[in-house]
Amino acid sequence: MAKLKQKKARGKKVKAFLEFEELIRSLKLLIALALLITSIAVTAAGFRNLDRPLTNIVVKGKFSHLDQQVLISILTNELQGGFLSLDLRELKLIIETHPWIRQVTLTRQWPSTLTAEVSEEVPIARWGKHAFLNYQGKKLEMEHSRTLKSLPELQSPFVSSEQMMQQYQVLTQQIASTGLIIERLVCDSNGLWSIFTSEGFELIVGRDQLLLRMRRFVLAWNFGLDTRLHAIKRVDLRYPNGLAVSWKNQSLDAPETRTISYIPTVSFVQRPA
Repeated sequence: MAKLKQKKARGKKVKAFLEFEELIRSLKLLIALALLITSIAVTAAGFRNLDRPLTNIVVKGKFSHLDQQVLISILTNELQGGFLSLDLRELKLIIETHPWIRQVTLTRQWPSTLTAEVSEEVPIARWGKHAFLNYQGKKLEMEHSRTLKSLPELQSPFVSSEQMMQQYQVLTQQIASTGLIIERLVCDSNGLWSIFTSEGFELIVGRDQLLLRMRRFVLAWNFGLDTRLHAIKRVDLRYPNGLAVSWKNQSLDAPETRTISYIPTVSFVQRPA
């Protein structure tokens, strides 16, 4: 009988102990939850305190064609968020859609300043009458100005602006050793390429084998064609082994064809295709 009572007493103690442990666990969970809520509230309050409105916009860069105030206006209109919440990556993508902005780097400066370092697009050539092209052939829309009038003109209804710029750069390299400058490059609706040089004469390059024909012209130029520079009206490169020169002077107006080989000679060959 006594042993039974002792067993019951021990059972009550164990039960009380387990209940106490459960209570402690519950209290710990409540305390942890309270601490978490407090931490979140403090963090949110701190974030709100740090996420101040951006009240100062600083734009850096060299601008020749882009209006700095226009850029500041674009930045102001696109600001969505405060010092911390502003998505700089998204804003960068929006700003770089402007045709005259090549690249922009955005940085925050405490407490409420946004700095934009801008690289402006550089026009390399005129594209028709109403646009310019950068070095990649990307169109830059703006009205022509006197400061850009000296840029070479690229024109074609046949190929894209990107292809025209690529071909312009290649042909410029080919002709560089002659001292001539390409003032106008045209690819017509039939795919015929023509160059108008700074010395006032035209180079008819043709539809294919452009690099081979340009090398042939450079060779002829170095073999003495340059000595009659001011008399040249037109040079036709569409011959299998040479080129034809038309002269400004009417007495020299009969086309002269030079066959280019290791030893240059002058001869008349078949008409160009």
